[in-house]
Amino acid sequence: MTLFAVIDVETTGLSAAQGDRVVEFAAVILDEQFRVVRMFDSLVHPQRSIPPHVTQIHGISNHAVRTAPTFADLLPNLMDCFCGITHLVAHNISFDLGFLQAELLACGVPMPMSFGRLCTMQMARRKRTAQNAKLTTVAAALGIPTMAQAHRAIVDAGITARVLSLLHEQDQSVTVSPISWPKLQPTAACHQQFPRHNPSISMQALAHFGLTIGSNKTMSPRHLRNGEL
Repeated sequence: MTLFAVIDVETTGLSAAQGDRVVEFAAVILDEQFRVVRMFDSLVHPQRSIPPHVTQIHGISNHAVRTAPTFADLLPNLMDCFCGITHLVAHNISFDLGFLQAELLACGVPMPMSFGRLCTMQMARRKRTAQNAKLTTVAAALGIPTMAQAHRAIVDAGITARVLSLLHEQDQSVTVSPISWPKLQPTAACHQQFPRHNPSISMQALAHFGLTIGSNKTMSPRHLRNGEL
């Protein structure tokens, strides 16, 4: 069974190698028919300050994350959400994977050595979908509705998931296996729902982008966040 984890991160800057950290992480899990079966979304305390010019881009301030869980706090829930996935997907996947790998390393958790990866930015470039490969431009060319909250992780992950569903060409000859993620015991912190002033969109709201909502019987309630941005 193919399961795609479409991820997006918001960060303190552009370089994980130079110490920038994740301030928001989102994942939309799609089955082989590109139906949404799970989602994960949370602000993250970066354990360093967010520069003002970066806050102007994604709107996430130091005040917004002051009581947010750290990535280590969220990791058991994230690994639970990633259970069974076969592909990691992102728009400019090298950026998002670089930060995911850096955060896992900081937690003492190794990145899996082998897994399927798909980049919707590269797909759009190969197919010449739009005049440039920016997510908003590609979405507009494909007729995907957007939201005012650009550069928020769950919004961008939702749009990217819809781009994937429209551009992906399934190769039936390729055998895929679930990615081997570590099993981690949940901590007290990861059982607490982060009290956001602006809660994230619900799974049902992902239908705004043209996504179909599938069965969520296998999803733990802590993967859901209700409300809207």
